[in-house]
Amino acid sequence: MEIELREEGTIRVLTLRGRLDAQVSGLVKERLQALIDAGAVSLVLNLQEVDFLDSSGLGVVVAGLRRIKEKKGEIKLAGLRPEVRSIFDMTRVTRLFHICADVPAALEAFRKPG
Repeated sequence: MEIELREEGTIRVLTLRGRLDAQVSGLVKERLQALIDAGAVSLVLNLQEVDFLDSSGLGVVVAGLRRIKEKKGEIKLAGLRPEVRSIFDMTRVTRLFHICADVPAALEAFRKPG
């Protein structure tokens, strides 16, 4: 799993590459928590290059959302591949997230008022 962070003004874009499974979910959870604890309240989670997601990976993403909402923040998901999107759909987690086609669309969604 590769994890890359970049900033777009006040918005943080966290890009994950590879498999988001039990082996790496702890690392991803730590990175998400550190970002949120450091004050990030607008976060795009770019999953375009995640080719596999299991229940532990899904749990990390949901836990990150819960934590950022405690700080009055938001996570937008970007670039879900069909095989990853199907996991979100089957578990009905899609209703918790604003899901965007790609990172530019997620950034624009943050920038729109209201």
